[in-house]
Amino acid sequence: MIREVAVECEKTQHKDTPSGGRILLVTKLKGGSGATTTCRELAAAAVAHGLDVALIDLDGQGGLTRWWSRRTRDAEGQRSRPTLLEIPIERLPTAAGGLRRRYGLTVIDSPPSVHAAIRAVAVVSDLALVPSRPTVDDLDAVGPVARLLRGACDQGFILTQVPGGKRSRDGAEALQRLAALAPVFGSTSARLDYSRPAAKGRTGYEFGTMAHHEIAALWRTVAERLGIASLPDDAKPSLEPVVARETRHGAA
Repeated sequence: MIREVAVECEKTQHKDTPSGGRILLVTKLKGGSGATTTCRELAAAAVAHGLDVALIDLDGQGGLTRWWSRRTRDAEGQRSRPTLLEIPIERLPTAAGGLRRRYGLTVIDSPPSVHAAIRAVAVVSDLALVPSRPTVDDLDAVGPVARLLRGACDQGFILTQVPGGKRSRDGAEALQRLAALAPVFGSTSARLDYSRPAAKGRTGYEFGTMAHHEIAALWRTVAERLGIASLPDDAKPSLEPVVARETRHGAA
């Protein structure tokens, strides 16, 4: 039976208190920047550190939702799942308080847009993370996003799909360009460690080698920025797989 968690979240007004859970918005203007990968990898890292994590997939492609569905097909995925919530973007600002009360971390995958609705979500978020590949087109696309987020919430970048890892000349140049706009919290390399596990609802953090180290470093930086104290690595996530939907009664 579907739990109506999303509706309960909407009933609680947003209160930005240090003791509440945190909301992380992963947003972009250009598709293919690695936003969905970033969401699932950070969610897996947060679950591994004992947090009760919610995912909200606002991207029309539904990549995060499909990954969650694959993950919860077997018992192993159920033991280390986040919760999938379905809340329309226009209702997220009023749902934020309930999300903070119920979850340690809510990760939101936004559509590729600089619409005002994205800014409204950013206003009730603690941190907006903007992924970008080290290409001219991707780097050109981060400026409008940075301007949209300015004054709404804390923001920073992650450089994704870097060819050649840390020694990449393109990566070094991109880092310099991004750092002029906002802090760069980390980088990920272009490797199969990320794409192959996703086909079975897993992550590079869990089943990769270099990917694990990259995401672990990124998670430490993001968690510190959010004021999240990491629990011991052997903390046990809860067992029940959950997808929560908003009721349709009175929906427009």
